[in-house]
Amino acid sequence: MRYVVAVFLLFLMSGCASKLAHNESEKVLDYGMTHSKKIEIKHSETSRTFVVITYLNPLNHALVTQESEKFIVGTYMATGEAVSAKTMLQSFAINKKQDDVKVRTLAKDDPLLTLVSSANAWTDYLLVEAPYSDTINMEISFEIDHSQRVSVTFRKDY
Repeated sequence: MRYVVAVFLLFLMSGCASKLAHNESEKVLDYGMTHSKKIEIKHSETSRTFVVITYLNPLNHALVTQESEKFIVGTYMATGEAVSAKTMLQSFAINKKQDDVKVRTLAKDDPLLTLVSSANAWTDYLLVEAPYSDTINMEISFEIDHSQRVSVTFRKDY
């Protein structure tokens, strides 16, 4: 009886210790999540705008080329009882430089959004691009309403 219980326990432990197979899309979403940062902009006690920024360059995917620095910026407004005006993000800068920074709105079905693990239908997305940089720390900054500057830093993986 002891041997049966021991074999059963060994069988149970070996099954729990095995690794689950991950497909390639799950790995890309995992990397996308680790290279994302969330900012909360508080307008009032009941109104907030959430900004999620994902740095795409560390991802190993066919849609991401290394010719430019790419960020996806998603904005979602959560309001309570009071209706607030939509927060406008403007004057984007990468590494404190506004020159050659391109910003374009992404369609809801854009293939780049498959790289963002938190992509959803109620968030507005922008693609922010700048010329490739050799610096290790990448800083993206932008202005919100009332000329307040917000910045977020990402570290390249070498």
